[in-house]
Amino acid sequence: INDNNFEFIIHAGDIVNEIDKSNDLEKYKNFISQINIDIHHIPGNHDVGLDPNILSSEGLNFYCKNFGKDIYNFSWNEFELLFLNSSKFMNYSKKELYFEQKKFIENMLKKITSEKKIIIFMHHPPFIDKKDILKMGSDRIHNKDISYWMFEEKIYIDFFNLFKNHNVEYIFTGHLHINLETQFNYTKIISTSAVGVPLGDDPSGYRIIDFKNGKLSYNFYEI
Repeated sequence: INDNNFEFIIHAGDIVNEIDKSNDLEKYKNFISQINIDIHHIPGNHDVGLDPNILSSEGLNFYCKNFGKDIYNFSWNEFELLFLNSSKFMNYSKKELYFEQKKFIENMLKKITSEKKIIIFMHHPPFIDKKDILKMGSDRIHNKDISYWMFEEKIYIDFFNLFKNHNVEYIFTGHLHINLETQFNYTKIISTSAVGVPLGDDPSGYRIIDFKNGKLSYNFYEI
């Protein structure tokens, strides 16, 4: 971080491993206290529930108290950046939270033109094309079926339909602990290997998103 002149940093979630272990939070807060660059957070599944697969009010309160809003947006260069809580889509049975986030997206889209390019950041990839996993030699990630890692079909179809009149160019995610590029229609979906616990063949590392001469790049750098 100190060797680069970043505008800001985006943490793609799983900031802590367990929300009821204060040591996790203390270590992270000590880390960011030493950094003079803005960090924008999005919640991972480990940040919003005692059980990382179950979104809870306790988990949401923990996240918002320590890291701020779990849904927000702002403009950067020619893009609108949208930061979402993907656990609200993974746990869509919690209807109030699911529809709250959908409403936020709909209201945001009303405020920008259909020509405005959009980049979304969230923890879970909404969709993974199976052929892109097969290129890596498997249709399973960490011995779990692909359906474990992405939205259910009816949810990702509903999600992408929200943007049918807008231009979502990229979605950047974490969660998989591997590097993966996939695509839904014209939207590129890029997952980045974990900094702390890479689980596949990709090393620990981070991604630098840059915008120069009208072109976006998103190169991965090994630590």
